[in-house]
Amino acid sequence: MIISPEKNNKMLKELPLPDNGKSGWPWTEEFKFPFKHGERKYPRITIVTPSFNQGKFIEQTIRSVLLQNYPDLEYIIIDGGSTDETVEIIKKYDRWISYWVSEKDKGQSDAINKGVGRGTGEIFNWINSDDYYSKDTFQKISETFIKSEADIIVGNYRYFEDENENKSKDSGKTIDFRLRETLEETIAFVLLNQPSSFFKLNLIKELGGLNVDLNFVMDQDIWKKYLFRYEQKNVNILDSLFTNFRLHSDSKTFMNEFNNEYMNIYYSIAVQTDMKKQANFLKNIYGNGFRENYKFNFELNRESIELSRKVINSLIYYKARIAFTEGDFIFFKKCIEVIDPLYLNTAQRSYLKRIRIKSFLIEMKLDLLLNLWTSVTSKKVKNYNGSADIELEKSKKSN
Repeated sequence: MIISPEKNNKMLKELPLPDNGKSGWPWTEEFKFPFKHGERKYPRITIVTPSFNQGKFIEQTIRSVLLQNYPDLEYIIIDGGSTDETVEIIKKYDRWISYWVSEKDKGQSDAINKGVGRGTGEIFNWINSDDYYSKDTFQKISETFIKSEADIIVGNYRYFEDENENKSKDSGKTIDFRLRETLEETIAFVLLNQPSSFFKLNLIKELGGLNVDLNFVMDQDIWKKYLFRYEQKNVNILDSLFTNFRLHSDSKTFMNEFNNEYMNIYYSIAVQTDMKKQANFLKNIYGNGFRENYKFNFELNRESIELSRKVINSLIYYKARIAFTEGDFIFFKKCIEVIDPLYLNTAQRSYLKRIRIKSFLIEMKLDLLLNLWTSVTSKKVKNYNGSADIELEKSKKSN
């Protein structure tokens, strides 16, 4: 859908009126895209919405896409054969949707892949049928892609409890995004803010699309594939709110399987790179949720194997940090038994050494020695702890 200068910023008048007196964005407001008549071309943005029985939410999703008034939008909806009001709502907006279908599929990843296959844009993201974009998201994304060499642009997203959305203007919590200093730490620690992450579409296709063997963490799988192949130098972060992520009783986010399936990614990496101790550790702790058919697909060569060993040992080191902070010394010991310090960086090795000594003194109840040792070492580790503890808190919330 290409918006001409003559029709720019008039989408609200064309769309169906909202039901039940709904108002505000994206019901009775639209974004006034700053269309520049001298610019002939804006990068095409392809948005895919996978959908299944989210009729009570999908209209808000659709309107938040269309009312961006973006000059070159390709909007694709892949519905899995919904039996509620979803299809009727999609039909209301049929003339503004580039392509839609309602048919049985193999799950969310399969639906998104269908959309990717049809996509022709330069910029790509998918938005679930119970979430919605913020007003000026597409303008900020397109401007940043034009000005930068970015492969991926990542912004903030707000998650909110559905029942509290209209009770407070400031309801919900905003999640930002940060890369780590080293590539292995980013792969080990950083979850992608998928609702607010826009990729070059050709890269998604080059990476083979989403893995259909995953139900919950297909976004994290392709994020890590990207990092293994292209590293993190072309990831651009904007401190802007792009997406509103809804939590409700049916959200997959509430399911316990997420963390286990996420750790399945690291288990697969460990198995393929012959890290037997670490693979067994991950399987013993998280294996109940592992998917037998799943495999993390990446090119195995000398560099990727070396990186993998750094990633897996950094991950387990980080689990050890969390266990130590929470006073779980049994799990802490299990972690340090399988960590290979050879693949930790200098700061990690130094800190691991300190907390091993400290855990021993705590367990032996040697309070006097503990206090003396702590006072001597606290100044040395202050700067390191300051940055590490921020990520520790984020990890605890994620898990």
